[in-house]
Amino acid sequence: MLGLWNLWLFFVLGYGIIWASMIWANRKRGKLIEDPELYKFHGKKVVVIGWTWLIAVFSISLFTPVNFGLLFWVGLPFFIVGIILNVVSMHSFAQFTGGVNATGIYRHSRHPMYVGGFFFLLGLCLMGWSTSIWSIAFLALFIISIPYYHWNALLEEAFLVHKYGDSYREYMNRTPRYFLFSKKEVKS
Repeated sequence: MLGLWNLWLFFVLGYGIIWASMIWANRKRGKLIEDPELYKFHGKKVVVIGWTWLIAVFSISLFTPVNFGLLFWVGLPFFIVGIILNVVSMHSFAQFTGGVNATGIYRHSRHPMYVGGFFFLLGLCLMGWSTSIWSIAFLALFIISIPYYHWNALLEEAFLVHKYGDSYREYMNRTPRYFLFSKKEVKS
């Protein structure tokens, strides 16, 4: 049932903070973090799938009640860490003006925003966990988000290799895709 204390409240709060930090970073930087060339390179499918996924997660969050039990308190730190990773990523981008961003948090991960998104959704999933159909649907979307984020990372990397060539390959060779996972040697 649609209610005030459903996950949408936390979803909107979290994404509001993330999007506000992106707007701030774009203004400070003087150009968009989301490179418009990426969408030209891969076509509209990236935008359509991204918005479809976001609307689906938000829609299900409207009906998923927050469970203020133990799992809420386990999920809350994941939720907060997800927001923080995204905000720190935006701050890193705000300080950077061009080329391959290997500064700040991007020295440790090529895709900290996707890692942040994973933690954000994991936190929400735990905060709203119950055996209701809505919680199970939210869990299903969370599970789907894992290959979705990875697919986005691969598309982004293909674009960045196309755009920056060897300088991005060098960055890929020294920086893990996700924080704790090993780097894969990328051939020129």
